[in-house]
Amino acid sequence: MMKVLEVNVDDVGLGGVYALVNSVIRNKPEGLKLDIACIAEFENPNNIERLKRLGTDVHYVGTRGPRWTRPSAYYRNTLKLLQGGGYDCVHIHGDVAYLLLIFAKAARRAGVKRIILHSHAAGIDGGSRRLKAALHRLCRSALLRCATDFAACSDKAAAWMYPGLDVSRVKMVKNGVELERFAHDPAMRAKVRGELKLEDALVVGHVGRFAYQKNHEYLLDAFAAMRKRVENARLLLVGEGVMFDEIRAKAARLGLEKDVIFYGASNGVGKLMQAMDLLALPSRFEGLPVVGVEAQAAGLPVLFSDRITRQAELTDHVRFLPIDRTSVEKWGEAAREVAEGPGWDRAEDCERVRAAGFTIQDTVRAFLALYGATDADGEAGAAP
Repeated sequence: MMKVLEVNVDDVGLGGVYALVNSVIRNKPEGLKLDIACIAEFENPNNIERLKRLGTDVHYVGTRGPRWTRPSAYYRNTLKLLQGGGYDCVHIHGDVAYLLLIFAKAARRAGVKRIILHSHAAGIDGGSRRLKAALHRLCRSALLRCATDFAACSDKAAAWMYPGLDVSRVKMVKNGVELERFAHDPAMRAKVRGELKLEDALVVGHVGRFAYQKNHEYLLDAFAAMRKRVENARLLLVGEGVMFDEIRAKAARLGLEKDVIFYGASNGVGKLMQAMDLLALPSRFEGLPVVGVEAQAAGLPVLFSDRITRQAELTDHVRFLPIDRTSVEKWGEAAREVAEGPGWDRAEDCERVRAAGFTIQDTVRAFLALYGATDADGEAGAAP
């Protein structure tokens, strides 16, 4: 049995990397054991138990100590795990070079033969962004000496993490999704819209952490413009995060309390997308947003910010809009066009996503190719 350690994966906010790795675990073939090493403790113990039933062990390699002790603790704890774990391969996920470098050095010291770095972003999130950006730029060149393989979810993510690496050495791994979880379901749509009392609304959805990257401040301004053009527009926000209270306060200041639903985090995003009519993602940066793929699989029109890679456009119902202050009205006008425009068979868009190679089976095959378990044309497993 091949053993692979997926590093820097956690269920905090049920974010994109977790959703991706979680789907791969559910669909991996027999004979492959995927374990997880996390530096943030899992928020929901039930997720650890569910992963364990799928054969995945979750290891905490973080620390509760002071911030300045964290890098050395990550290194020591990961090294200890790898030295006794018998892993054939380490697959390190991340959005900044200095974090990838810590885990890669531990894997190299432990003698792991295959060390894969996987870039999932194209910018800096959270606090101390200038310092983080400087550290990221400082550490990028060192990555090339510590890993055997390099992967990214998009052209922007590759350029962000490996600017000095020949593009032929970067393997593009598409953020595939489990199509059956998102394919259009009219009965589920009616059920969820009824539960949320949104039967007659134009439901604008957003799925993501309340964080700098996702740009909820701009989303509220854009929704206010949408609301002026579409009287029955409602905004469904799915997620949690450090900026939750700040965004809720802004919604109140804009007089949108009755028009915005703060749903919280959810394991049922596929069902919630059935209730939506439009997905809006005014992100400041992304690698390639998994939720954008999910929304297109659900047959939703999607409004992306123009900071997001064009590789995220998988159907004919996608638009890229600026996120400067003068462009807020463009988001409002786009929502009006969706409300008044002709409908289409949402199931057809699911097939377009399949044809574009964004199924979870495509991603499992790409992961297996990274691990050297099979070539890119090998057979992916089925969900148990």
